[in-house]
Amino acid sequence: MWTKKAASIVSMAVIIVLLGMATRNLLLVMLSLAALVYTTVSVFANTSTRLTADREMSQEKIFEDGTVKVELRILNQGGKTGFLEVRDKVPRTIQLKDGTNYTYLNLSPKGATRLKYTLKCPLKGVYKIGPITLRTHDPLNMFYKEKTVAFESDLTVFPQVRDVKELYIKSKQPKMYPGEMKVKMPGPGSEFFAIRDYMPGDPFRDINWKAYASTGKLLVNEHERLSVSDITILFDSRSSSRYGMDSDNANLYGARAAATLANFFLKRRDSVQMVVYSDKVLTIKKGTGQKQLFELLTALAGATPKGDIPLSGIVEVAIPYMPRQSPVIVISNLEEDDSIRKAVSMMMMLEFDVTIISPNSIEFEIMAKQKKGEKINAAAYDILRLEREILMQELRGYGVKVLDWKPATPLTQILLEARNY
Repeated sequence: MWTKKAASIVSMAVIIVLLGMATRNLLLVMLSLAALVYTTVSVFANTSTRLTADREMSQEKIFEDGTVKVELRILNQGGKTGFLEVRDKVPRTIQLKDGTNYTYLNLSPKGATRLKYTLKCPLKGVYKIGPITLRTHDPLNMFYKEKTVAFESDLTVFPQVRDVKELYIKSKQPKMYPGEMKVKMPGPGSEFFAIRDYMPGDPFRDINWKAYASTGKLLVNEHERLSVSDITILFDSRSSSRYGMDSDNANLYGARAAATLANFFLKRRDSVQMVVYSDKVLTIKKGTGQKQLFELLTALAGATPKGDIPLSGIVEVAIPYMPRQSPVIVISNLEEDDSIRKAVSMMMMLEFDVTIISPNSIEFEIMAKQKKGEKINAAAYDILRLEREILMQELRGYGVKVLDWKPATPLTQILLEARNY
């Protein structure tokens, strides 16, 4: 292919030869011919090479703000490469922390080289590293040959998982298994819950003899019930969740909240299922353990803002698979969906315990415009804020706990607001 240098020389040569012929100036004609010969020699000087390339990564799955080491290997199976340009394509949202993914070099026949660099991945997503572009130039830098090695490596970046000490979100009708987690209600268990009056049939080992000695009444100890809860997370990944910046939007914040909640509940040995809805519906069936966490994190990493499937449609499909009176956590910015009231009403009628964590897309959008230096229509955004507040108050009227999550508020603080749930 032509470089800018070659195109400029040929264009000037054509102009000069035409000018020389018009003025019958032999010197100008000879000068233009010399330039054309120079260009022709460069064409044949561009060597033919056989280059191969591959890539090795230290890991293929990491969390946000994690790093991955990449090693690129180039092998020359032909003659001299001359001036060789190597570029390994990296997505724009991934940062180059150390080393370089772009270099110039000269490989001898059967020669090889290694290119090492480190990437930092600040944002969740499913990325592809590559392809690899190899470009050889002639000695005069007039022409080049470019080869693309279609070798791509997949890199999955999971959303951040925050450490949460406790959330009082449990099912009102827990399942009973040996060795489950505590529920704040009396029942079979080992830890003290409360004292009550003795009733016929209570085992003698539960009698609190110290309380009997001080009150003269037979009182028994109640223990905290052990159980497992079924938790359902509905994650909104519609196109409206993109408002803001790449690093600050409802989709990103919501994914981090969902990942943190899933990790907490699974550590508590609850059973977690999740529905991600955008232009399609992705359902992760309920399960427990590290394998379930891996599946949930993978789904969240690949959730990109697109589509406009309404929440009511998701609820209608998911209800048969959601245990009655179990907790349902909806993570949505509540934007551009007229079916939210209907969906919430359906869940409350069926006695689900509903919590809505709502990243505030209005504030994300304002913050993005401020950073870009764009003018903000304060009156218009005040109206949008008022409409959002009215909607949240209506949802609270159904008995739903609605958490308004603004960008400046840490995730752990928002989750603490659910402690009294």
